[in-house]
Amino acid sequence: MAQSPAATEPELTEDGAAATTAEAPADASPGPAWVRPAAVATLVSSVVGSAWLLSSYRQRSGSLDAALDSPHIAGALTLGLIAVMSLAVVMLRPERGALHALVATSAVWSVALVVALVVAWAAVSRADRQDAWHGVPVTTAADVDAYLADYGPAGVSSVRIPTGVHVQSMEFLNGDNVQMAGYVWQRFGPDVPQDLLRGVVLPEAVEEAYELTEAYRFEENGVETIGWYFAAVLRQPFEYAEFPFDEQNAWLRIWDRDFSGDVVLVPDFAAYTSIAPASLPGVEEEFVYSGWTPMYSGFSYSNQPYQTSFGMGDANELNSPPELYFNLVLERSFVGPFFEHFIFAIAAACLLFGLLVLTTNDERLKSQFQLTTSGVLGAATGLLFAVILKHNQLRGGVSSRGVTYIEVIPIILYVLVVVVVLNAILLASPVNIRFIEHRNNMLPKLAYWPVLLGLVFAATLAVLFRA
Repeated sequence: MAQSPAATEPELTEDGAAATTAEAPADASPGPAWVRPAAVATLVSSVVGSAWLLSSYRQRSGSLDAALDSPHIAGALTLGLIAVMSLAVVMLRPERGALHALVATSAVWSVALVVALVVAWAAVSRADRQDAWHGVPVTTAADVDAYLADYGPAGVSSVRIPTGVHVQSMEFLNGDNVQMAGYVWQRFGPDVPQDLLRGVVLPEAVEEAYELTEAYRFEENGVETIGWYFAAVLRQPFEYAEFPFDEQNAWLRIWDRDFSGDVVLVPDFAAYTSIAPASLPGVEEEFVYSGWTPMYSGFSYSNQPYQTSFGMGDANELNSPPELYFNLVLERSFVGPFFEHFIFAIAAACLLFGLLVLTTNDERLKSQFQLTTSGVLGAATGLLFAVILKHNQLRGGVSSRGVTYIEVIPIILYVLVVVVVLNAILLASPVNIRFIEHRNNMLPKLAYWPVLLGLVFAATLAVLFRA
């Protein structure tokens, strides 16, 4: 006759030491007959589905590296994870109820989820996301002509003024403010009216929009060149939903100082040795980025839908020229936030798991572990307080208006703290819940890491692999 699962529970000797009854495969229950065939079918379908997704994506994009943060990559990664989990069920046979098979399956699932998380993070960090540019990038004079032909002021002969930017320093002050300093210059040819105001305006500067200091001025071949030094705090709407895998665009929005003139600012491409975005034109070579990695820089155009004429004529007749932007696209370095936040989260999760492992309804084990229900409650309360403090520190440092990706981890830890406490209370109560009581609270312990890592993996796909 098959031995019951309870027969495999640890037994205590007279001196209080735990002794585990040896489990032989023949003693284990055969388990539900449908589990292994279902696992085989899931394994085969997952492998086929993952291969089909990767193949179709490669045919559409030409390369798997085209957009590593694509939902197709997320789907293939998920199916691959399901295939590994199904293979573990096929090989280890946890449906038989043997303790070693259950523990091994839980461990394999947890390791597979960790590997899937690392692969997902690597794919996101390598993804080439040039959609962070503000407006339409322009890298040649032909791009400028094409954009102005489509979006320039209609029926107006505008004066084009070549404008260049060289950024020497930049620092994020908080979640919405960035400080930038450097030089901006303009070339005024003989066709520029003499009464046209010289200079530029940085409209997004908090205080220094008009306070540029003239650094140099010279004239050559009838072209007057004037350069100004600027140091401004710019207020911009940064998006931190993907923190710490986010990319930010610290742009410089440039207006002409002659607000009433028919002037269009155009990039001074001739002033740069290379205008390729990856070569970082207009950025100091010895730039100090403080936790950021530069990706691209360059000029772009954008048409802003103003609803006012600023007092100059009728608003219905407003014909604003395109606005020139200088973009500096940065990618956050993942290492700093990882050691600052993820290491703490891993330690907190391990401590919670330790509390869960020591939670039992066996009075002899309670005496040996010296951990009561009130002890679990006290330890969990202290851990919850530490998680709250770390979460508040994170919110204060990022200053995000919404919930960031990394905040999923403290939120999950909040839930786990409550679950661990409820598990201890229900285990000590007269209420008999089979999931908790079965084999001395074994199922919650087996499910802890797969559930925790599965929630983090699901949040990773939902936030970082959006279409």
